Amino acid sequence: MTNIDRLYDCMVCGGSENKLVCEKLDAKYVSCSCCQVVRQYPYPNQNEMDQYYTNYQTKKSIDSDYLTEEGFSVYKRDKDLTFKDLGINEKGGFTGKSILDVGCGTGHFLKMMSEGTKLIKGIDKSEECINVAKGNGLNCISQDFLLEEGVYDVITMWHLIEHILNPVEFIEHAYRQLSPGGWLLIETPVIGAVSASFGEHWRFFMPVEHINLFTQNALFRSCVDHGFKIDSWVRHGSGNDGGSINASNKRAMDRIAKEFGFGDTLTVLLVK
Repeated sequence: MTNIDRLYDCMVCGGSENKLVCEKLDAKYVSCSCCQVVRQYPYPNQNEMDQYYTNYQTKKSIDSDYLTEEGFSVYKRDKDLTFKDLGINEKGGFTGKSILDVGCGTGHFLKMMSEGTKLIKGIDKSEECINVAKGNGLNCISQDFLLEEGVYDVITMWHLIEHILNPVEFIEHAYRQLSPGGWLLIETPVIGAVSASFGEHWRFFMPVEHINLFTQNALFRSCVDHGFKIDSWVRHGSGNDGGSINASNKRAMDRIAKEFGFGDTLTVLLVK
Protein backbone atom coordinates (compact mmCIF):
# COMPACT_ATOMS: atom_id res chain seq x y z
CA MET A 1 0.00 0.00 0.00
CA THR A 2 1.45 3.38 -1.00
CA ASN A 3 1.36 6.42 1.29
CA ILE A 4 -1.45 7.86 -0.83
CA ASP A 5 -3.46 4.60 -0.81
CA ARG A 6 -3.26 4.35 2.98
CA LEU A 7 -5.20 7.62 3.30
CA TYR A 8 -8.09 6.20 1.27
CA ASP A 9 -8.20 2.44 1.91
CA CYS A 10 -9.59 1.03 5.15
CA MET A 11 -6.84 0.61 7.74
CA VAL A 12 -8.84 -2.07 9.54
CA CYS A 13 -9.31 -4.55 6.68
CA GLY A 14 -7.57 -2.97 3.68
CA GLY A 15 -10.78 -2.61 1.69
CA SER A 16 -11.12 0.14 -0.91
CA GLU A 17 -14.89 0.01 -1.56
CA ASN A 18 -17.02 2.30 0.58
CA LYS A 19 -20.30 4.17 0.88
CA LEU A 20 -20.71 7.79 1.97
CA VAL A 21 -22.24 8.12 5.44
CA CYS A 22 -22.11 11.87 5.99
CA GLU A 23 -20.06 15.05 5.68
CA LYS A 24 -18.96 16.92 8.80
CA LEU A 25 -16.87 20.10 8.98
CA ASP A 26 -15.67 19.71 5.39
CA ALA A 27 -14.66 16.09 6.05
CA LYS A 28 -16.31 12.92 4.80
CA TYR A 29 -17.12 9.74 6.70
CA VAL A 30 -17.58 6.53 4.72
CA SER A 31 -18.57 2.99 5.64
CA CYS A 32 -16.20 0.23 4.49
CA SER A 33 -18.11 -2.21 2.28
CA CYS A 34 -15.99 -5.06 3.64
CA CYS A 35 -15.79 -4.61 7.44
CA GLN A 36 -18.45 -1.88 8.00
CA VAL A 37 -16.06 0.31 9.99
CA VAL A 38 -16.88 3.97 9.39
CA ARG A 39 -13.76 6.02 8.70
CA GLN A 40 -12.79 9.54 7.85
CA TYR A 41 -12.20 9.74 4.09
CA PRO A 42 -9.46 10.34 3.31
CA TYR A 43 -7.70 9.72 6.59
CA PRO A 44 -5.89 12.76 7.98
CA ASN A 45 -2.16 12.79 7.31
CA GLN A 46 0.43 12.77 10.07
CA ASN A 47 0.97 16.54 9.95
CA GLU A 48 -2.76 17.16 10.40
CA MET A 49 -2.87 14.78 13.35
CA ASP A 50 0.25 16.23 14.98
CA GLN A 51 -1.16 19.74 14.65
CA TYR A 52 -4.54 18.69 16.06
CA TYR A 53 -3.06 17.06 19.15
CA THR A 54 -0.72 19.94 19.97
CA ASN A 55 -2.07 21.48 23.20
CA TYR A 56 -4.82 18.84 23.19
CA GLN A 57 -5.73 19.25 26.87
CA THR A 58 -6.04 23.02 26.51
CA LYS A 59 -8.18 22.62 23.39
CA LYS A 60 -10.56 20.09 24.96
CA SER A 61 -10.90 22.07 28.19
CA ILE A 62 -12.44 25.06 26.41
CA ASP A 63 -15.88 23.46 26.24
CA SER A 64 -15.51 20.26 28.28
CA ASP A 65 -14.27 19.09 31.69
CA TYR A 66 -13.23 15.73 30.18
CA LEU A 67 -9.50 16.22 30.89
CA THR A 68 -9.77 18.50 33.92
CA GLU A 69 -9.72 17.92 37.67
CA GLU A 70 -13.35 19.07 37.80
CA GLY A 71 -14.32 16.17 35.55
CA PHE A 72 -12.81 13.45 37.74
CA SER A 73 -15.87 12.81 39.93
CA VAL A 74 -18.12 12.26 36.89
CA TYR A 75 -15.45 10.09 35.24
CA LYS A 76 -15.15 7.92 38.38
CA ARG A 77 -18.91 7.61 38.74
CA ASP A 78 -19.28 6.47 35.13
CA LYS A 79 -16.39 3.98 35.36
CA ASP A 80 -17.71 2.50 38.61
CA LEU A 81 -21.10 1.92 36.96
CA THR A 82 -19.41 0.33 33.93
CA PHE A 83 -17.32 -1.99 36.12
CA LYS A 84 -20.52 -3.09 37.86
CA ASP A 85 -22.16 -3.77 34.48
CA LEU A 86 -19.15 -5.86 33.40
CA GLY A 87 -19.02 -7.77 36.69
CA ILE A 88 -15.43 -6.70 37.35
CA ASN A 89 -15.60 -7.20 41.14
CA GLU A 90 -17.08 -10.68 40.76
CA LYS A 91 -14.09 -11.54 38.57
CA GLY A 92 -11.59 -10.46 41.20
CA GLY A 93 -11.38 -6.75 40.47
CA PHE A 94 -8.16 -4.85 39.89
CA THR A 95 -6.54 -5.41 43.28
CA GLY A 96 -3.03 -6.81 43.05
CA LYS A 97 -2.89 -6.52 39.25
CA SER A 98 -0.39 -4.68 37.08
CA ILE A 99 -2.22 -2.22 34.82
CA LEU A 100 -1.24 -0.22 31.75
CA ASP A 101 -3.62 2.57 30.71
CA VAL A 102 -3.04 3.36 27.02
CA GLY A 103 -4.14 6.87 26.08
CA CYS A 104 -4.21 7.89 29.74
CA GLY A 105 -4.84 11.59 29.05
CA THR A 106 -4.45 13.61 32.24
CA GLY A 107 -4.65 10.50 34.40
CA HIS A 108 -8.22 10.04 35.65
CA PHE A 109 -8.04 6.24 35.48
CA LEU A 110 -4.54 6.23 37.00
CA LYS A 111 -5.93 8.23 39.89
CA MET A 112 -8.82 5.77 40.33
CA MET A 113 -6.38 2.83 40.46
CA SER A 114 -3.71 4.51 42.60
CA GLU A 115 -4.35 2.21 45.58
CA GLY A 116 -4.44 -1.58 45.72
CA THR A 117 -2.86 -2.37 42.35
CA LYS A 118 0.58 -3.96 41.95
CA LEU A 119 1.58 -1.42 39.32
CA ILE A 120 -0.32 1.28 37.44
CA LYS A 121 1.32 3.03 34.50
CA GLY A 122 -0.09 5.37 31.86
CA ILE A 123 1.12 6.29 28.40
CA ASP A 124 -0.14 8.92 26.00
CA LYS A 125 1.14 10.67 22.87
CA SER A 126 0.12 14.09 24.22
CA GLU A 127 3.02 15.60 26.15
CA GLU A 128 0.70 18.29 27.50
CA CYS A 129 -1.64 15.70 29.03
CA ILE A 130 1.29 13.72 30.44
CA ASN A 131 2.75 16.84 32.04
CA VAL A 132 -0.58 17.50 33.78
CA ALA A 133 -0.72 13.90 35.03
CA LYS A 134 2.90 13.95 36.22
CA GLY A 135 2.19 17.23 38.02
CA ASN A 136 -0.40 15.27 40.03
CA GLY A 137 2.20 12.66 40.97
CA LEU A 138 0.98 9.96 38.58
CA ASN A 139 3.20 7.34 36.94
CA CYS A 140 3.03 8.03 33.21
CA ILE A 141 5.12 8.75 30.14
CA SER A 142 4.67 10.21 26.65
CA GLN A 143 5.22 7.18 24.45
CA ASP A 144 3.95 5.20 21.47
CA PHE A 145 2.14 2.10 22.73
CA LEU A 146 3.67 -0.02 19.96
CA LEU A 147 7.09 0.57 21.60
CA GLU A 148 5.90 -0.68 25.00
CA GLU A 149 7.71 -3.86 26.09
CA GLY A 150 6.28 -4.50 29.56
CA VAL A 151 3.93 -7.38 30.37
CA TYR A 152 0.72 -6.57 32.27
CA ASP A 153 -2.28 -8.24 33.84
CA VAL A 154 -4.64 -5.54 32.54
CA ILE A 155 -4.41 -3.15 29.59
CA THR A 156 -7.06 -0.44 29.22
CA MET A 157 -7.94 1.69 26.21
CA TRP A 158 -10.60 4.23 27.22
CA HIS A 159 -11.82 6.13 24.14
CA LEU A 160 -8.59 5.48 22.29
CA ILE A 161 -8.96 3.20 19.27
CA GLU A 162 -11.23 5.63 17.42
CA HIS A 163 -8.25 8.04 17.37
CA ILE A 164 -5.78 5.54 15.85
CA LEU A 165 -4.99 5.20 12.15
CA ASN A 166 -4.47 1.45 12.49
CA PRO A 167 -6.34 0.27 15.61
CA VAL A 168 -5.78 -3.41 14.76
CA GLU A 169 -2.06 -2.91 15.46
CA PHE A 170 -2.96 -1.79 18.98
CA ILE A 171 -5.21 -4.82 19.54
CA GLU A 172 -2.45 -7.15 18.31
CA HIS A 173 0.18 -5.47 20.50
CA ALA A 174 -2.09 -5.59 23.56
CA TYR A 175 -2.42 -9.35 23.12
CA ARG A 176 1.36 -9.72 23.04
CA GLN A 177 1.87 -7.56 26.14
CA LEU A 178 -0.74 -9.28 28.33
CA SER A 179 0.03 -12.12 30.70
CA PRO A 180 -1.93 -15.37 30.15
CA GLY A 181 -5.53 -14.78 31.22
CA GLY A 182 -4.93 -11.03 31.15
CA TRP A 183 -7.66 -8.48 30.47
CA LEU A 184 -8.02 -5.92 27.71
CA LEU A 185 -10.69 -3.30 28.39
CA ILE A 186 -11.79 -1.21 25.42
CA GLU A 187 -14.30 1.63 25.47
CA THR A 188 -15.16 3.33 22.20
CA PRO A 189 -18.03 4.99 20.29
CA VAL A 190 -19.88 2.52 18.06
CA ILE A 191 -21.83 2.86 14.84
CA GLY A 192 -25.45 1.78 15.15
CA ALA A 193 -29.00 2.99 15.61
CA VAL A 194 -27.99 6.12 17.53
CA SER A 195 -25.37 7.29 15.02
CA ALA A 196 -27.78 6.62 12.15
CA SER A 197 -30.52 8.63 13.89
CA PHE A 198 -28.31 11.68 14.49
CA GLY A 199 -26.58 11.54 11.10
CA GLU A 200 -23.91 14.21 10.67
CA HIS A 201 -24.90 15.68 14.06
CA TRP A 202 -23.87 12.56 15.98
CA ARG A 203 -21.61 13.67 18.80
CA PHE A 204 -18.78 11.30 17.87
CA PHE A 205 -18.31 12.40 14.27
CA MET A 206 -15.22 14.50 15.06
CA PRO A 207 -12.85 14.81 12.08
CA VAL A 208 -9.12 14.32 12.71
CA GLU A 209 -9.86 13.24 16.29
CA HIS A 210 -12.20 10.31 15.54
CA ILE A 211 -11.04 8.57 12.38
CA ASN A 212 -12.09 4.91 12.78
CA LEU A 213 -15.53 4.16 14.25
CA PHE A 214 -16.38 0.47 14.66
CA THR A 215 -19.67 -1.32 14.68
CA GLN A 216 -19.96 -3.69 17.64
CA ASN A 217 -19.63 -6.71 15.36
CA ALA A 218 -16.57 -5.28 13.59
CA LEU A 219 -14.77 -4.62 16.87
CA PHE A 220 -15.60 -8.06 18.28
CA ARG A 221 -14.45 -9.70 15.06
CA SER A 222 -11.13 -7.82 15.10
CA CYS A 223 -10.49 -8.81 18.72
CA VAL A 224 -11.47 -12.47 18.33
CA ASP A 225 -9.44 -12.79 15.13
CA HIS A 226 -6.38 -11.75 17.13
CA GLY A 227 -6.81 -14.26 19.93
CA PHE A 228 -9.12 -12.61 22.47
CA LYS A 229 -12.20 -14.10 24.07
CA ILE A 230 -15.17 -11.81 24.77
CA ASP A 231 -16.03 -11.96 28.46
CA SER A 232 -18.67 -9.25 28.94
CA TRP A 233 -19.81 -5.99 27.38
CA VAL A 234 -22.24 -3.13 27.81
CA ARG A 235 -23.66 -0.49 25.46
CA HIS A 236 -24.47 2.90 27.00
CA GLY A 237 -25.23 6.47 25.92
CA SER A 238 -28.26 7.84 24.08
CA GLY A 239 -26.21 10.21 21.93
CA ASN A 240 -27.19 13.26 23.96
CA ASP A 241 -24.42 15.25 25.63
CA GLY A 242 -25.01 16.88 28.99
CA GLY A 243 -26.65 20.26 28.52
CA SER A 244 -28.06 19.39 25.09
CA ILE A 245 -31.45 18.38 26.50
CA ASN A 246 -33.28 18.50 29.84
CA ALA A 247 -31.29 16.52 32.44
CA SER A 248 -34.18 14.24 33.43
CA ASN A 249 -34.91 13.47 29.78
CA LYS A 250 -31.26 12.63 29.19
CA ARG A 251 -31.20 10.26 32.17
CA ALA A 252 -34.31 8.50 30.91
CA MET A 253 -32.99 8.16 27.37
CA ASP A 254 -29.58 6.97 28.58
CA ARG A 255 -31.27 4.32 30.75
CA ILE A 256 -33.39 3.09 27.83
CA ALA A 257 -30.33 2.93 25.55
CA LYS A 258 -28.45 0.80 28.09
CA GLU A 259 -31.33 -1.51 28.99
CA PHE A 260 -32.12 -2.27 25.34
CA GLY A 261 -28.45 -2.52 24.32
CA PHE A 262 -28.29 0.10 21.58
CA GLY A 263 -26.20 2.82 23.25
CA ASP A 264 -23.66 4.67 21.13
CA THR A 265 -20.70 3.73 23.35
CA LEU A 266 -19.42 0.19 23.87
CA THR A 267 -17.27 -1.08 26.73
CA VAL A 268 -15.98 -4.63 26.42
CA LEU A 269 -13.88 -6.87 28.65
CA LEU A 270 -11.67 -9.19 26.61
CA VAL A 271 -9.53 -12.04 27.96
CA LYS A 272 -6.29 -13.41 26.53
